[in-house]
Amino acid sequence: MKKRRTIRLPNFLIVGASRCGTTSLYHYLKEHPDVFMSRIKEPSFFLAQFNPVPEKGIGDDKKKYYQDFDDYCRLFEQAGKSKAIGEASTENLYHSEKAIPYIQQYLGNPKIIISLRNPVERAFSAYTYLLSENREFLSFEEGLEQEEKRRRDGWRQIWFYQDAGFYFRRVKAYLENFGDVKICLFDELKKTPVSLVQDIFRFLGVDPSFVPDVTTRYKTSGIPRSKKINRLFETPTRLRSFVRAVGRFILTEDRWIQWRDTLKAKSYAKAEMKAETRKTLENAYREDILKLQDLIHRDLSRWLGSGDSSGQ
Repeated sequence: MKKRRTIRLPNFLIVGASRCGTTSLYHYLKEHPDVFMSRIKEPSFFLAQFNPVPEKGIGDDKKKYYQDFDDYCRLFEQAGKSKAIGEASTENLYHSEKAIPYIQQYLGNPKIIISLRNPVERAFSAYTYLLSENREFLSFEEGLEQEEKRRRDGWRQIWFYQDAGFYFRRVKAYLENFGDVKICLFDELKKTPVSLVQDIFRFLGVDPSFVPDVTTRYKTSGIPRSKKINRLFETPTRLRSFVRAVGRFILTEDRWIQWRDTLKAKSYAKAEMKAETRKTLENAYREDILKLQDLIHRDLSRWLGSGDSSGQ
């Protein structure tokens, strides 16, 4: 009789927030020999249990959702003897109230990693990211005005520039429902990435002395300097598909992504947010930041005043 193979499921999740360095964390953690990350960074399995998919939004009809549990399980077939197994579906933070019961149902009590960023910068980064992908055609201010309509129409949370930055209630839900929750700050990822990632290794129970390659910053954004280069990577064409296939064949999947994101980052010019828009957002977030600061016992005072307006 053939022995049935046991599929190991995630014992940790990066739940968000989007545009807070989660893609970089995904790749850095993936380098560790005792950490297994799903081949697809964001399976969106838990979202698909309660939300109609595919979600709306320009270009979002192409996203793959792992709605079936067996399909989700297959993402972890190659985990082997890895001590830490994870995935990084960022909508799980935004939809915390509905996602948490499903996470508990299917995974029990996994370790939770939450990456947070100055919400004003996060909002503008989400905008410039969609702009660089040739998916957003409005100004930042127009996008903010359209946000409520987009929410009602069922768009993905990446389009909710302002609302996705209200972290307090969502973070509180994870702290109240899971035993091990680690909060990471985007500033730390930028300034001391090796130290932060090694701290996460320690949190996951794997060798913290391993040094990941953090030279690549993934999924950066900005204003494309060259429309031709940007179209090569972002606009669906036969040439884009050919370049992608050749790149993956020659470099392997991970190295292709690393090379692509490095080249794209160099092709972006810095985007600037209007001062009046920044002030409006800072005022909107102030109370939530103060409550979050007390909740996670971290000094977030630098989020309360003006910072840089980078779209990275």
